[in-house]
Amino acid sequence: MNRHFGFRFISSRLLAMIGVLAVGSAISSCNFSATPSKTVENLCRAVERGEIDRAMTFLSSGFIGRQGIESVKQGLSQVSLEMKEHGGIKAIKVSKEDVVGEVAEVSAEITRGNGIVGAARYKLVRERGEWKIDDISGNSSSQNEPVHPETAVADVVKWAHETGADKLVSWFQKQAAPPVCKVGKLDRSTLPDEVKYHDVADGKQRDRLLTGLEPVIKLIGCSNKDGVVLYDGLTIYAGSLPDGHIAITPGSSYLVSSIPQENIFHDLAKLRIFLAREVFRQMISTEKASNGLNDADMLLQRELKLNYLAAMVSLATDKDPSIFDAAALDIDAYAKPVGIVSGTQGTPSLRQVQDIFGAAKQDFGDASR
Repeated sequence: MNRHFGFRFISSRLLAMIGVLAVGSAISSCNFSATPSKTVENLCRAVERGEIDRAMTFLSSGFIGRQGIESVKQGLSQVSLEMKEHGGIKAIKVSKEDVVGEVAEVSAEITRGNGIVGAARYKLVRERGEWKIDDISGNSSSQNEPVHPETAVADVVKWAHETGADKLVSWFQKQAAPPVCKVGKLDRSTLPDEVKYHDVADGKQRDRLLTGLEPVIKLIGCSNKDGVVLYDGLTIYAGSLPDGHIAITPGSSYLVSSIPQENIFHDLAKLRIFLAREVFRQMISTEKASNGLNDADMLLQRELKLNYLAAMVSLATDKDPSIFDAAALDIDAYAKPVGIVSGTQGTPSLRQVQDIFGAAKQDFGDASR
């Protein structure tokens, strides 16, 4: 597969820098006579608002030079979309700010809206009299790790059987319509920069993409495709916007060619899985911890539920489980919260994604007999 794993590393560093320390409404205003701590806060505010060009001004020229301008912009834009999914910030505590000449370090502990606590340490340098973020390191408390990750796949399969989710169509009929089905056309001026300024301008490509996504839209019962917002991005990615729209990009490999090559069809099949995951993210909430499990266990179960249901949609629309191996790799690379290693902090490992896809395949086959 032609995938941008170098970009993924950059994005991981950026979410450690932004997603962990996204102060949201905890910051009262931008302060341009910024201390090192305030520089970090200002960056987070800009990314939260989708002001990517402004966010770039808080990064050092060295950081941007090492990573590349376009890759950093793409990473910031992806984080802007993902920050909304993490529920914002419940609390922020700056534990240390050390300044020695033209270099500074800021350490902070953040509690996100989804309950995960993260710690990060920032290196800043002074450029032309202003503090700029130059590097980041982070770690997470072991209390944020699942207690029983080994039972997660079996627990989700049990949930599917008990709720009837293993019989997807009848399960859908019992659910309220997801927000993506209720929204109308969107004013693109309100979108994050990466979506707003990277519209899929080619009409034929837009039509082909929307036609390729239409089976998912029909299966979930949407009467139109207004809820899907297409944009031209580097990697396959889908994320929910605050009002219920879903922003989705097939990745640059799809948009560089108008010829219906074999890999294009596979990219569309994977894109349908990514779209389905975001639809179900609007429908499936994280359950409260119980029976000896903790919050990270419940986050892990939710992610596996999204993958199970998306696999069911794929089987119902594409009827081709051979796509699952490639889709699992892309989910492991692109769909987990950026900056978190697979299999930690409530994210599934690649093996768990593969196993839940296998369980969906088995259940779909049983239901079809």
